[in-house]
Order: sequence, then C-alpha cells, then structure tokens
Amino acid sequence: MAAGTLPTPGSKFGPCVTACAHRDCAETRKMAAAICEYCNGPIAYETRFYDRSAGEGHTDLVHATCAEVVVETGLEAYHDARKGTGT
Repeated sequence: MAAGTLPTPGSKFGPCVTACAHRDCAETRKMAAAICEYCNGPIAYETRFYDRSAGEGHTDLVHATCAEVVVETGLEAYHDARKGTGT
C-alpha cells in the first residue's frame, strides 16, 4: 500500500485558500481534518498517510508513521511509548 499526502491550501494542486464550493477542496479539507486512530492527531497537509477505508468516503485515515510503527512494534508498544513521551 502506498502512502499519500494532501497538498497544502493555495499550493499548485491544493485546495483553495479560502472557503469555496469546490467538491475536491471540501474533500481535501475533510481528509486533512480526519483524526488518526493511533495518535488522535489530525492527518493534516503534507504528511504521509494511509487510507484504510473500504470503498469510498476516506473514513479510515492514519498517519503513515503511526501505522508503520504499529506494524513494527505492535499497537500496545506504540501506545506505551506515546505515554512515556507525554504526547
């Protein structure tokens, strides 16, 4: 599975800087605001992420870094490490 990124607002391929009626812009903003299930942080722009959604909707996005650490160390070890760092 390849990780994707979301271009920043106002960049060549990014959403409009201000609110607009473009569906693509709205979907990109929605994806950027989605919360990673591992770290509870927003997916954000210019950050690698995986879309684990089945079908359409982009409802299951996770940061690539979070997912890769979970695969390497396991979910429990990931959460233990986050507790230890205070993040």
